[in-house]
Amino acid sequence: MKGKILLCLSVILVILWMGVIFLFSAAPSDKSNAGSKRIARFIVEKIHGDKSDAEKYNLTIKYNKVVRKIAHASVYFILVIFVSSVICVFKKKLFVCNLISVFFCFVYACSDEIHQMFVMNRSPLFTDVLIDTFGAIVGCFVFNIIYGKVKKEVSIN
Repeated sequence: MKGKILLCLSVILVILWMGVIFLFSAAPSDKSNAGSKRIARFIVEKIHGDKSDAEKYNLTIKYNKVVRKIAHASVYFILVIFVSSVICVFKKKLFVCNLISVFFCFVYACSDEIHQMFVMNRSPLFTDVLIDTFGAIVGCFVFNIIYGKVKKEVSIN
């Protein structure tokens, strides 16, 4: 019974997180860019607060690109952990679980970029799919560590 509740919760988390990603992608480019620029500006102020306004502006533009790519990888890092928690219930081999989970995230990343074709001032980029997939791969490594510790803990008790 506990296992079924955890499985249902995991499936709900996957669906909700896919919805979050969809909503991020549905934001017009100016709104999406404004959010990441605020984060980049905050970072620049903390690291380069002594620089001139012109230098801080240029650094904000530079950091904004990095912030956007980290955001791409991060949302798929989280998605793959949720997906893996569902897939590992059915596939006992962790390697197979990882392959299926990363493939699922890759396909969703592709569909996400296609979705952006229909959003004002957004365009699909295959490089974003690669960054998303990289985030998913890194997420699998983290999932494997967590899964190994939880499995060891459960088998001891």
